[in-house]
Amino acid sequence: MIFFLKNTFFIFFLICLCFKSVIAEIPSTIVFKAGDNSYNVFRIPTIVLANNGDLLAFCEARQGGDANETDLVLKRSSDNGKTWGEIEIVQESDDFISYYFDENREITIGNPAPVVDHLDPNHPGRLWLPFTLENDRIFVIFSDDFGKSWSEKREITDDVKREEWGWYATGPVHSIQLEQEPYRGRLVIPSDHSIGEDGIDGGQYGAHTILSDDHGKTWRIGAQDDEYENGMHSNETTVVELNDGSLYFNTRNQKGEAAGTRGESWSHDGGENFNSHDIKWKNFRPIQGVFDLPVVQGALLRVADNLILFSGPDESGSSGKGRYDMRIRYSNDEAMTWHDGPLIHTGPAAYSDMVLLSDKSVGILFESGSPYQNNAYEHISFSVIKSEYLKSMKPKK
Repeated sequence: MIFFLKNTFFIFFLICLCFKSVIAEIPSTIVFKAGDNSYNVFRIPTIVLANNGDLLAFCEARQGGDANETDLVLKRSSDNGKTWGEIEIVQESDDFISYYFDENREITIGNPAPVVDHLDPNHPGRLWLPFTLENDRIFVIFSDDFGKSWSEKREITDDVKREEWGWYATGPVHSIQLEQEPYRGRLVIPSDHSIGEDGIDGGQYGAHTILSDDHGKTWRIGAQDDEYENGMHSNETTVVELNDGSLYFNTRNQKGEAAGTRGESWSHDGGENFNSHDIKWKNFRPIQGVFDLPVVQGALLRVADNLILFSGPDESGSSGKGRYDMRIRYSNDEAMTWHDGPLIHTGPAAYSDMVLLSDKSVGILFESGSPYQNNAYEHISFSVIKSEYLKSMKPKK
């Protein structure tokens, strides 16, 4: 009996040791912490790699909840995410007071959807940042010095918002530039809307894209999911370009009756139209399997020719149902099938974004909280999945 107990304890010890070693492979660094710089909470992270090698982590700096005063801020890292600089204000809510008649109005700036234009012949590496004002009006700014200074804001609402759309969000996730012909150079901003009153969340939901074919000089609406009665309520959406030049979209199913919490779609014309590849569904079709997320945003990232990643919480994780346990899923066959990848964080977790680093590792920026707590918004953290680890996700030759 004593021998059995000793061996049982030893096996348990080894399991715990192995578990800790797996977690230790992917440590995290806190980038934004609730309360910093007198902000109540930081939410909605997005991240890009600037042309000079700097990582730029964007988020909403809120004084309260979703509808309280909110600035758009960033932090910069020049060492692949090991250390981060001070908070830089990109857009300040007070600068938009003139747009309204109420001087005491709490203005919300948010939904960052950054993209680097590597193919602009006149401004290579120009960084574009679409964002929203009060989830109603849409603006763009750009930077030619890696996010150190920004252009004057330019409103594009009339070009990218239909009259019947009320609530509107760009991203919130990194946008992409297409690399393959015939749409090479096109900027694609995944976005979403709902039918109803301006800036009011509710009604019928749908995803859409914003496109630019002239390096940001003009913007227009592309694909639109306007099939609101089919039970698949596409919402916050992320996109990746496939090897054949088509696009793959993965979306949050917002209060839809379709099975699961995610939907997927393709575009074979550079983001002009959605195609579900399913006669039962026009624009997006439900997807389940390893996409066992709560209702939440997620992010896609192409890493290599045969590797695409998706980040989001895992309701099958040890923490249980809800916004917990940030996990990577991966595909080796151009988003046709998916597999569970590494667990990034145990405990509360919600929105996320990913970026391919200069050393071919992958960085993930995500909302997180302390284990055994119920707050996924304590901080925004950053983890690195090393390139050696990524090789284990690729198919064996």
